[in-house]
Amino acid sequence: MSSKKIFPGDSTNGSSGPPDYVTFKPCAHIQQVLASQARDTVLRNYSLGLKVSLLSSNKEVSYKNLENGTIVDHKKILKLRSKLLKCKSCSNNCGLLFMCLQCSNIGCFKRNHAFNHAKSAGHVFGIESNNGHLYCFRCGDYVSDPKLEEVRIAHINNSNNNVQGLQVYPIETDKKKKALILSDSRAPSLRASRGLRGFVNMGSTCFMSVILQTLIHNPFIRDYYLSGKHLGCDKEPLSCIPCCIDDIFAAFYTMDENKGFGPTALLTAAWKVKRSLAGYTEQDAHEFWQFLLDEMHKADILLLENKTEQNNQKKIENDCPCITHRTFSGELQSSITCSKCRKVTTTIDPMLDLSLEILQQNRKVAGKSLPPIRQMNLLDCLKRFTTPEKLDVLYNCSTCGHKTMVYKQLKIKKLPPVLGIQLKRFEHLSTSAKIETHVTFPLMLNMYDYILHDHDHLDKIETDLTYELFALVCHIGSVNTGHYVCLVKNRDGNWFKFDDSKVTLVSIDEVTSTKAYLLYYIIHDLSS
Repeated sequence: MSSKKIFPGDSTNGSSGPPDYVTFKPCAHIQQVLASQARDTVLRNYSLGLKVSLLSSNKEVSYKNLENGTIVDHKKILKLRSKLLKCKSCSNNCGLLFMCLQCSNIGCFKRNHAFNHAKSAGHVFGIESNNGHLYCFRCGDYVSDPKLEEVRIAHINNSNNNVQGLQVYPIETDKKKKALILSDSRAPSLRASRGLRGFVNMGSTCFMSVILQTLIHNPFIRDYYLSGKHLGCDKEPLSCIPCCIDDIFAAFYTMDENKGFGPTALLTAAWKVKRSLAGYTEQDAHEFWQFLLDEMHKADILLLENKTEQNNQKKIENDCPCITHRTFSGELQSSITCSKCRKVTTTIDPMLDLSLEILQQNRKVAGKSLPPIRQMNLLDCLKRFTTPEKLDVLYNCSTCGHKTMVYKQLKIKKLPPVLGIQLKRFEHLSTSAKIETHVTFPLMLNMYDYILHDHDHLDKIETDLTYELFALVCHIGSVNTGHYVCLVKNRDGNWFKFDDSKVTLVSIDEVTSTKAYLLYYIIHDLSS
């Protein structure tokens, strides 16, 4: 007689079970383990791990004590779970935790303790505590198998507490339908997967094209749209800016086209939403960038939280869960110091980018000409931005009561994943003028000297403060007329120049010699 044990949902108990994997593809490692003598142990451990996941997914549910029949409150269960389910290395019980499939170890994802255990012990599978999915550390991805999926679905469906938190994915059993799906499915070409495509200039629309290129090649924005996060919007496409952007991403990353794309839908929607954009006059690229981010913010909030239109018009908040603020939002601290009593008053303001002053090539002070400035350095601009300056107005100090001179200093309190920098090349005083001073910029930018050093977020200085340039926008011409071009580094590390519909490979020297107007840096260590 066979001594093989039966597990919930195992196909050996007579049920047919799923004919194919449901959630994730199987990998060679899990198939090898399930074909070995360790199969029973693996299925048993996975079944136990799922019970923990069910606890985390339940909402306000009560449990029955099997020993005496008393009811145990859900909150007490979660409290007990938080004490027991924590990282063995750092005791972290929040965020992403993995329960080892082959032993009792629990490791966190944030500090790589789950990965370190897998590497040292040779235990390559972890059960995610929040949803029961299986992670293969050798593949670096989530995996599954029909046998494991049977166990998972059985646990969900047979739960006495009617669990709704874990998903049961539908199974397509019709072979004809599966064949039809496969016949109409195709992997994107190499060109399409890189998103290397230009835009048709539809009449002074280069300001639009360059900003779209910086978003198309921004990994955070790209992943947001390509993963379908904007699906479900019920607005008319020609009145929803993010819907138009969504269509552009689909066209750039799925179609094997080298012709320029005409963003007619986005242009029409932009004219409807913001009347000042209507017409064929040249617009400022930075203002258009701000406009797109605001539209993305409002649309994402509606999708995420279903708030009223009035609530969505509130000021930018740093804890906003939308894609705009998760990608670009930081915090700027302004400090006012009284020259008499040295009292410091601080305010914290949100920021989506930095606007830095640059000096004119030809300057005059008190009517005297100064030596011309041929070039500046971005680091000098950042230093001037964060250096204390004496204000021209007197300040009533609430501490010492004197009306005295004050000093103001700006420092960055919180850095965003993507740091946008505007070099203020356009002056609008008595007359408008463009500053042509060349500002050199590094390809790798360390922000250590420009942030606050007295708050609690500097435990990983070496990784968190280094940024890598991935896009820049350049304006060619005068203040009243000109042309925008964009330079972008793709995922292969190559730099491309986007000049309307023309896309060309460029050298690093051409990148660094550009008179940049907008610079976009991304955090170098994405795991941080």
